[in-house]
Amino acid sequence: MKKIIVLMSTYNGKKYLQTQIESILNQDGVNIDFHLKLLIRDDKSTDGTLEIISSYPTVEVLNNNDNNLGVKRSFFELLSKAGEADLYFFSDQDDIWPKNKVHRFLQYYENKNVDEKIPIGLFSDLWIADEIGKSTEVKMSDKYDWKSKADYRFFAWNYRVTGAAFAINFAAKKISDSIPREWQSQINMHDSFIALLISVVGDLIQIDEPLLYYRQHGNNLVGASNKSKSLKYRFKNLFKISETMLNDNIRVYKWLYSNQNKYNILLIRYKYFESIYAMKNTTSTITRYKIWKSVKKDITLFKIRVAIFRELMFIGKNTMVKEKQ
Repeated sequence: MKKIIVLMSTYNGKKYLQTQIESILNQDGVNIDFHLKLLIRDDKSTDGTLEIISSYPTVEVLNNNDNNLGVKRSFFELLSKAGEADLYFFSDQDDIWPKNKVHRFLQYYENKNVDEKIPIGLFSDLWIADEIGKSTEVKMSDKYDWKSKADYRFFAWNYRVTGAAFAINFAAKKISDSIPREWQSQINMHDSFIALLISVVGDLIQIDEPLLYYRQHGNNLVGASNKSKSLKYRFKNLFKISETMLNDNIRVYKWLYSNQNKYNILLIRYKYFESIYAMKNTTSTITRYKIWKSVKKDITLFKIRVAIFRELMFIGKNTMVKEKQ
């Protein structure tokens, strides 16, 4: 029987948590086609979240040692402490899983018929849901246009994997375990960074059907849209994202450099991230621009392209210092 571990980090999620937990525990095929364990780490909630979790005796709670780590480090802690499983699912505290979610992910994984030593990630489409969890009949793929091909070059500069609709195999978990601890709070998000690494040394499987009700409400840490935010906030956030994307790609190169003897890394992929490292760290504007011309086609969102160009050409261009590998 397949073993599934669902990882959830909670923080003051009392309002929606019960619905989410029950949608996970009541998946079709549980204890028949697969064994499912829900592992939760609470990040020092103060609203009664732990009382709700404790009402489910089959849910395993990870000791948080009275530490608030933030969502990224909390998920890395969950992954590091999870035992061996066939698939690890990431879960938000406020969404709703359709009853066939795990079953469909397993079908896609098994139909791929891959070597289990290869890092694999699977991600599905999502229904955008309102505050009460009802579908708006709008899919994430419609909202952000998923027609373009998604490979390592796409994931270097664009977002498609939403952690709440993401699962990885044991080989991919080992990748997560190898990410330096000091990076965990610095990367953009745990899910997008792990997906990017998988796209380079393994395989990402896109499931073109919505297998999550992605609830949108006022307390979302990461939502489907920032349109409700002020223009000043959106500009500031855009420039922050562009800087984070560049730095995540630099970290991918450093990770590849340190792990090149552990994985069968295609030279073309290694060289791609090596060029981004050179682009970010050279003090030559001409060299930076030449490399930029070769990668800008991979950035599908125009506003992200403009923000990254600004970061490369005008921000700190005389103060960039080449880092030691």
